[in-house]
Amino acid sequence: MDADGRIVFVNKSAEKIRHISAEDRVGKHIFMCHPPNSQKSVDRALQYLQKEDTKTFVRMITDHENGKYYENTYNPVRDENNKYIGSMVISRDITDSRQLEMARSNNLKEMEEKVSELKEKLSQMFISLIFSLINTLEAKDPYTKGHSMRVCGLASKMAEYKWGLSPIKDQVELAAQLHDIGKIGIREEVLHKADKLSVDEYNHIKTHTIIAGNILASAEKFKPIISIIRHHHERFDGQGYPDGLKGEAIPEGSRILAIADTYDAMTSDRPYRKALSCEEAAEEIKKNLGSQFCPEFGNLFLDLFYSGTIC
Repeated sequence: MDADGRIVFVNKSAEKIRHISAEDRVGKHIFMCHPPNSQKSVDRALQYLQKEDTKTFVRMITDHENGKYYENTYNPVRDENNKYIGSMVISRDITDSRQLEMARSNNLKEMEEKVSELKEKLSQMFISLIFSLINTLEAKDPYTKGHSMRVCGLASKMAEYKWGLSPIKDQVELAAQLHDIGKIGIREEVLHKADKLSVDEYNHIKTHTIIAGNILASAEKFKPIISIIRHHHERFDGQGYPDGLKGEAIPEGSRILAIADTYDAMTSDRPYRKALSCEEAAEEIKKNLGSQFCPEFGNLFLDLFYSGTIC
């Protein structure tokens, strides 16, 4: 692919692996190889490749139409003056290994489900109630409707790139869905207040992470995620709440959730401000690495954002 994003060469292996024809692809812009709804992400990835400090990176691509999974390695190509002149993309069919990984994950889940089937039945009513409470909580406030599921999508993608299809990823997903459950214990006039909160009101709001733990402790299913939810408002510099944890003392899932939660909040309208653009919100994340956010997971988020993997 040249510097303008036009395909200049497709080898025989790529034709075979991706089920494409070099004759059909060479000379066309890379946009023509992607559906219209993904072109904004592709354009962002092209811009990312052109940055001087961008190095080789690897992404998994899903071909839903053909049921295929590919591992793409993106290599920016530069001349002797370090000027970007194009990119080389190496594609590897990982369908078999991905399906094996998914099968292992599914088998593990099935085994866990069989072991805990009786306990799950006993607690199902309580679990359904929790999710109903989340839906009710968000439905009462148009500014936060759908917030938990959007946060879940972002956190899930970050966790998958960090740990793959693993129990930790599942825990992060569940914690993201339920991270605001404690707000049902916050007075509505405080929760929906458009003006600046008083010190007492802010301290009241801060109790929602502790309330969440008290609520979720009643079900065995939720116990692994209580710590993630309790600490998702901690700051990397130790200035957060409820326990003032600092750096590596903050659970990894909480550090991911803090970024996803803040990003969605910044890109959503609120009574007291309009939403930031995705790019503006990403810049805010970048500015606060090492203070509010964990640099490791913050850089993972930014890498996924600027390469078009998440929006």
